Amino acid sequence: MKKTLLSTAIAASLLTTGVAHAQLEEVVVTAQKRSQDLQDVSAAVTSINADDLKTSQINNIEDLQVLVPGLTFGNDFNFAKIFVRGVGMSSSFAGIDPSVALHVDGAVISQAAAQFASLFDLERVEFLRGPQGTLYGRNATGGSINLITAKPTDEFEGYGKFTLGGSDLNIIAEGAVSGPLSDTVRGRLAFWKQKRDGFGIHTGTGQDIDDANKLGIRAHLEWDIADNINNLFTIENFDEDENSRAVKFIRASFPTTGNPGLFAIGLPDVYPNSRNAGGDFVPVATLDTTSFTNTLSWDLSDEWAFKSITNRRKFSNVLVQDFDVSDTDNSGWPDEPGTTSTTQRQSIDNIQFSEELQFVYEGDRLSGIVGMYYFTDDIDSLVLIGKDPVNAPDRVRVYVGANMDVKAYAAFTNFNYRFTDQLSGKFGLRYSNEERSVESLFGVDSPAPTVNAAVFDPIKNTSKKFSDVSPELGVEYRTEDDSLLYATYSEGFKSGTANLGERTPSVVDPETIKNYEFGYKTTSADNTLQTNIALFAYEVSDAQFDRTFPIPVPPFFSARLENAAVTDGKGIELETRWAPDQHWTVDFNATWYDISFDEFLSLDPLNEDLFGAASTSVQPVSLAGNSPRNTPDWTYNVKVSYDHNLANGGSLRWGGNVAAKGKQYYTEFNNPVMAADAYTIVDANVLYTAPDERFTANFWVKNLTDEMVLSGAFAISTSRTITGTYLPPRQYGVTLGYTF
Repeated sequence: MKKTLLSTAIAASLLTTGVAHAQLEEVVVTAQKRSQDLQDVSAAVTSINADDLKTSQINNIEDLQVLVPGLTFGNDFNFAKIFVRGVGMSSSFAGIDPSVALHVDGAVISQAAAQFASLFDLERVEFLRGPQGTLYGRNATGGSINLITAKPTDEFEGYGKFTLGGSDLNIIAEGAVSGPLSDTVRGRLAFWKQKRDGFGIHTGTGQDIDDANKLGIRAHLEWDIADNINNLFTIENFDEDENSRAVKFIRASFPTTGNPGLFAIGLPDVYPNSRNAGGDFVPVATLDTTSFTNTLSWDLSDEWAFKSITNRRKFSNVLVQDFDVSDTDNSGWPDEPGTTSTTQRQSIDNIQFSEELQFVYEGDRLSGIVGMYYFTDDIDSLVLIGKDPVNAPDRVRVYVGANMDVKAYAAFTNFNYRFTDQLSGKFGLRYSNEERSVESLFGVDSPAPTVNAAVFDPIKNTSKKFSDVSPELGVEYRTEDDSLLYATYSEGFKSGTANLGERTPSVVDPETIKNYEFGYKTTSADNTLQTNIALFAYEVSDAQFDRTFPIPVPPFFSARLENAAVTDGKGIELETRWAPDQHWTVDFNATWYDISFDEFLSLDPLNEDLFGAASTSVQPVSLAGNSPRNTPDWTYNVKVSYDHNLANGGSLRWGGNVAAKGKQYYTEFNNPVMAADAYTIVDANVLYTAPDERFTANFWVKNLTDEMVLSGAFAISTSRTITGTYLPPRQYGVTLGYTF
C-alpha cells in the first residue's frame, strides 16, 4: 500500500508539467472568524463546497473522511469518534468532551453523541487541522470542523432533490426555498429526509438493523435592521429513530481460555465479522436535537465590525443493545438460574447555551479580532445494564446515573500585522475559566429473584475549577509570486472533565497541547495549480484516558478516567488541486504521521491474569511507542473529474475518488484484533446537467468494491466479547435535482 501511495504521489506531481488553460476559482473561508482567501490563511485548512458535497453524496460527518486529509471517523456506543492528527476522544461515556470541535454557523455542538447530525443545505464545510485554542477555545486540540449553512437570498430561488438507492432501498428527499419576504426581510426553509433499509438483520427476528430514518429541518429569517445592521435567526431540528449503531460480534475476548468464568456469553449463537447480529431484542437508536441561533452583525465603521452569536441547543438520545449480540436468550435473569442479562440502555440529555461577542478590525496593516465567550452545559447520563432496561428498569443489574454541570467563559484576541508587503506577524491569546460539578448515583441489583433489590451507593458530589491561557505566535512571508510561507506556535486545551460511567466519577485536569507548524501555500502563475504543504510537531500532556486498575472482587478490574499519557506527534500533509484545461480537475491529498505515546502505563483488560483474587498483583504495562486510536500512519485520496459538453448544450461530469488509509488501531494496547487493516474506498459518479442548468441527474456509487471496514472496536466485560462497528457497505443510486 505504501508503494501505491508513493506511485500515486509521483504520478500527481508529473501531471503538473502539462499545458494549462483553465483557472481555479478563489475560495473564501472564515476559518479565522473573518473572510479570507483560503490561500492567504496561515493554517492547514480544507474547504469543501456545496457542489462537491452533493455530487460526492456527503451526507454526514463520517462521509467527510474520504475527502479530507488526516480525518478519521469511527463510532461506538453512539459516540462520534472524530480524530485529527492522532488527537480525538477515546472514551465511550458521557461527560468526556470531543477533541475536535464541531460548529454550525459559529455555534459549537458540545457533545460527541450529538455530532451525528446530517449535513444538508450547506454552503461549505471548513476543516482546520491542529489546535485552534486561541480562536475556538476549549476542546479544539485536534482541530475544528465548521459547517456553514446556505443563507437567505435576495432573489426567489430554491431546489429539490430526490435520491433512489440500490439494494438497501435508500430514499432521500431534500430541498430548500429562499427569497425576500419584504424589502428588508429574507427567509430560507430547508429540509432533508432519509429512509433506508438496513445494512444487516437482527437474526432473532429477521428485522433490519443499521437502517436509516432521519429528518432534518432548518429555517433562516434574516432582517436588515439598518444599512449597516443585519440580524439572522436560525432554528433547526434533527431527528433519528432507527434500529442502528449497536455493536457487532468480532470474537470472544478469551477464545482459548480454560476459565469458565471467562467464556463469552452467547457462544456459539453469534455471527463473527458480519453486519448481522443477534440479541434479546432489536437494537434501538434515537436522537433528537433542536437548536436556536441568533447572529447579529453590525458594521460600526469602515474598519470595525461587531458580531454576536447566541445559541441554545437541546439534545437527547437513547441507545439500546444486547452486548452478547447472540441468539442465546438470556432474558430469564434473575428468575432463571444460570442466565446472565447483558442488555444495555444508555440515554443522554443535555441543554447547552453559548454567547460569543466579536469585534473585528480590518485596517491597512493591522487586522484581527477581539472577543468574549460564555458557555453553559447541563448533561444528564443514565446507563442501565440488566434484564429488560426498556420495560423493566427496576430490575436492572447495574444502575449508573450522573449529572454534570458546566460553566465556562473566555476572552480572546487574534491579530495579524503586516510589517511590509511581504512580511507579517500573527499574535493570539485566549484566557479560559471553567467550573465542572458532578453528581452521581450507582446501584447494583442482587442476583436473587427478588423485586426491587437494588443496593445504591450514597449520592456522590464533586467539582473542580480550572483556567487556561492559550497563546498563538506566528510569522508569514509572501514571496513575489504571492506564495505564502508561515511558521506558527500554538497551544490549546481540552477541558478537565469526569467520566459519567464510573462508579465514583472525579473531575480530572485538562489535557494540553503545544504545536509547531510550518506551511507553504502556492498558486501557479497561470492559476491552474495550487499546492499546500503543512509540517507539524506537537506534544499532548496530561492526556485523558480510561485507565484500567485491579479490584479484589468480580469483575476484578475497573476503569477510571485519569490524566494518563503524554503523546508526541509529527507529520506532513499535502493538498494539491490542478485544472489543466476546461475539462479536467485533479485533487491529490496525502498525509504521513509519526504519532505515538511517550508515557502511558495501564493494565490490559484482555489479560486473563486480571480475573481472579490475585488480580491486584498484576502490574501495568508500558504503552510507550504505541499508536493512539484511529491514527493511520498514512492516508491519501485522489479525486478526478472530467467535464464533457454535449451537442444539446448540456454536459456530463465524470467523477471518481480513491481514498486510502493505513492500518489503525481502536485500542491503546494496539491489539491487532481491535484494528482495521489498510483499506481503499472507491467512489464514482456521472453527473448530467441539462442545457438550462436547472435539471440534473447524478448516477453514483460509494464503496465500489464493497470493502468491509471496521470503524470502531470495544472489549465488553459483561459478555466477554470483542465487538465493533463498520463503515457502510457498497451503496449506489441516482439523484435527480431541479433548481429554480
